[in-house]
Amino acid sequence: EEPAAIPVDDGPIGEYRRLVHTGQFIDDSFQRLIVSRLDRLYRDLLDYTPAKSPSPKPLNSSVGYLRKLFRRDSGNDAQMPEDTPRGLYIYGDVGTGKTTTMDLFYDTIPTPHKRRIHFHAFMLDVHSRINTFKRTHRATDDPVPTIARELAAQAYVLCFDEFQVTDIADAMVLRRLVTELFKDGVVIVTTSNRHPDELYKNGIQRESFMPCIELLKQRCEVVSLDSGTDYRKIARETETVYFSPITADTNKVLHALVGLASGNAPVETDVELRFLGRSLYVPMSANGVARFSFTQLCKDAHSAADYIELAKHYHTLILSDVPVMDMSNRNEARRFITLIDALYESHSVLIMSSEDDIYNLFTGKCEVDGFRAETAQLTDSAHQSEVVSQDRFVATAYAGEEEMFAFQRAVSRLVEMSSRRWIIAGRNRILAENAMRQELSASSPADDDGSNSGGNNDRMRSAA
Repeated sequence: EEPAAIPVDDGPIGEYRRLVHTGQFIDDSFQRLIVSRLDRLYRDLLDYTPAKSPSPKPLNSSVGYLRKLFRRDSGNDAQMPEDTPRGLYIYGDVGTGKTTTMDLFYDTIPTPHKRRIHFHAFMLDVHSRINTFKRTHRATDDPVPTIARELAAQAYVLCFDEFQVTDIADAMVLRRLVTELFKDGVVIVTTSNRHPDELYKNGIQRESFMPCIELLKQRCEVVSLDSGTDYRKIARETETVYFSPITADTNKVLHALVGLASGNAPVETDVELRFLGRSLYVPMSANGVARFSFTQLCKDAHSAADYIELAKHYHTLILSDVPVMDMSNRNEARRFITLIDALYESHSVLIMSSEDDIYNLFTGKCEVDGFRAETAQLTDSAHQSEVVSQDRFVATAYAGEEEMFAFQRAVSRLVEMSSRRWIIAGRNRILAENAMRQELSASSPADDDGSNSGGNNDRMRSAA
C-alpha cells in the first residue's frame, strides 16, 4: 500500500517553524541545522519499507554463541541492504537540544513502526530477550539474529536517547546486534554525549567493539549539536521570579506577587493539609498560591511526601528568605533540593527571594575552624582526637561533594523554572497569560530597533 502524500510543512522543518511561530521554540541556528538533517531523513522514510529478511541460519554448533560474540571480525556475512536510508547520530553537550530535536522528528514520522526509547532501557529489554531465548534453545544457539528480527518487525525506525556503552556485556551484544539490525533494514536515530569514536573508550576488549563503531559511522550521519548553550540554564527575565539579595523592597515585591499570582483572591492563613495520617500547615495561601519562609519549609523537619502534597494543592509557591548554605546547613540544603524536585515534577511556579543568586546558594565548604573545635572536645587521647578529626573531615568533605552535585542539578532546574516558557506552560493561568502578554510585547515591531533586544536570553525552549 502506497503511503499517503505528506505536505511539506508536516515534516520536522515544518513542525519546527510552527513551534517557533507559536513561541514554543526560539529559532536557533544550531538546532535548525540538525532539524534540516532530520527532515532529509523524514523525506527518505516516506517511501521506505524494509525488505523481508530471510530467517536467520542456525548457528554451527562448533561455533558457540559466546565465541561468536568475542570474534574479532564483524560477523557481517550478509551484504547490507543498499536502499536503507542513512540514520543520524546526534552528539553534543548536555542541554543543547539533542533530545528535543530527535523527539520532534519522532513525532512527525507517519509510520506506526517506530520506537523511541532511552538506550539504557533498550539494553535491559535486549538482555531480557536473550535470557528468554536461552531458556527455550540450545546453549550453542545464537539469540542475536532472532532478537534483531523481532525488534525490526516491531519497528524499523529506532530512536535512542543517550546512546552510551559502559560495560563489556553491552559492548559485545551491541557489536552483533547493531549489525543484524542494519541487515534487517532498521534505521537508527540516536542522541549521545559522545562522538562514536569515544564510545566504550578504555573498555575491556574494546578492539572487538570497533567494528560496531565503524558500522554506526557508516550507516548513520554523525552530526554535532553543540551551541555552547545549556538550554536548561537560560533564564527569561530571571529577576521577575528570583530576587536577591534579601531587602525590604524584595519582601514588598513578594507580597505584591501573592496578589498578582492569585488574582487578588482573599488570603487564608494556617490552612491544614491532611494526608498519610499527618498534617502540613500552610501559613499563607490564596487561590492556588502558597507562601512560606525558608525556615518554615526547609529548616523545620519535612519530607518529600510533604513537598509532593504541597505541589498537588498549590500551583505556585512563594518562598522567602533563602540563605546561602554550606555543609553546616546540609540538612536544610537537602530539603531544599527535594522541594525543588517536587515543584519541578509537578510543573509548579516558584517565586523566591534569596541571600544570593541561585548559582551561589550552596558553597559545599566545611567550616574548618568550628569543625576542629568540635572534634577537639571528643578527645580521650591525643591520638584518638587526631584519628576522629581526620575521619570526620574526610567524611564531611566527601558528603560535600555529593551535596554539590545534587545542588548543581537543582540549579539547572531552577533556571529552567525561571523561564517564560515554563511560566506559560505552567498551571498558574494568571501568570501564564501575563507572561504571554509580555512575550507579545517584547516581540512587537515597535520594540525592534534593528537588533534583537532579547538576544540569546529570549530562548524559551528548555531542551534536554
